[in-house]
Amino acid sequence: MSEEFGKSGLFIDDLYTLRVIDPEVANETNELKDECERFTEKLTDFRRIIDQFANIVEVFAAEVDQEKMRAVGVQNMLKTFSKQRESEQQQIQSEIIEKMVELDKLKIEYQYLQRIESEQQEMIDNFYQNQ
Repeated sequence: MSEEFGKSGLFIDDLYTLRVIDPEVANETNELKDECERFTEKLTDFRRIIDQFANIVEVFAAEVDQEKMRAVGVQNMLKTFSKQRESEQQQIQSEIIEKMVELDKLKIEYQYLQRIESEQQEMIDNFYQNQ
C-alpha cells in the first residue's frame, strides 16, 4: 500500500503519518537546515572575531602612530641638542682663539715692559754711579 501512495506522491512515515514529501528527503532537508543554522552561527562568530581583531589592530595602530610621533619628537630634540652643542663648541673655540690672541699680545706687552724696566733700571743705576 505504501508503494501505491508513493506513486501518487504521498508517503507514510515511521509514525504512520501521511506525508507529501518522502520521509528521507524530509530528514535530509531538516539536517541541511540544521547544518545551515550551524554554519550561520559559525559565520556570525567568525564575523564577531574579525570585528574584535579589527578593533585590536586599530588600537595597536593608534599606539604605534603615537609612539612614532613621540620618537620623531625625541629625534628632533636630539638634533636640536646636537646643533646647540655644536654652536656652543664653536663659540667656545672662538673665545679660546680670542683669549690666545690676547695672551700673545699681553706676552709681547709684558716683554716690552720688562725691557723698558730693565732699561730704566740701567739708567737709574748709571745715574747713581755717576753721582
